[in-house]
Amino acid sequence: MPRPKKCRRLQCRPPCSLFKPNGIPSVELEKIQLEADEFEALALGDVQRLSQLEAAASMGISRQTFGNLLASARHKVATAITQGQAIVLPTSNQ
Repeated sequence: MPRPKKCRRLQCRPPCSLFKPNGIPSVELEKIQLEADEFEALALGDVQRLSQLEAAASMGISRQTFGNLLASARHKVATAITQGQAIVLPTSNQ
């Protein structure tokens, strides 16, 4: 049985709910869901340039968990960009 998911402190909110390639209707695109904690990891690690220890402490998780979230988020974003897919961002009510 897997460990229960630890509660995470999230402070960042995406400015929109969908990011997609230009000129293609969203109904025609394959979509990738970026989770709220993955979005937060991108914001803290890549935008704010915090160290993994600082970012993990800010989210209330371990450094290893933060690294896993960041790697997952980067993979999803890179996949969406290279394959022309839409990225579904977390909404404020999640």
